[in-house]
Amino acid sequence: MWGLSVLADLHRGALATTAAVREAGFDAARSVDLTTADRAVEDAVARAFVDHGLDPTQAELEWAAPSGLTRGGVIEVRVSYRVLVAQAPLIGRLSGPSIAVNAEHVAPIDPFRSDE
Repeated sequence: MWGLSVLADLHRGALATTAAVREAGFDAARSVDLTTADRAVEDAVARAFVDHGLDPTQAELEWAAPSGLTRGGVIEVRVSYRVLVAQAPLIGRLSGPSIAVNAEHVAPIDPFRSDE
């Protein structure tokens, strides 16, 4: 039971992190400026984790973009989430050892977008 529970949590963490980086990259690449892109990245990551029943505040987020979101550039997004492996039926999760689930995505900025 313990092993299946940990595997299920790892799988859910992997799904959440991959969905988060993919959506964050896509949303940032469509943004008009870095402030809007930052908000879009944070919102996309939070939404992905909530959709998978996980706490978005536990995710570690890093992202980078060219200054001014220049045409033809790329958005790089990395998300890491630690899955606790110390858990037991009827007791729940305990703080202790964990396994990091990481995802990375590179989203191209449209080379034909308007820079207005």
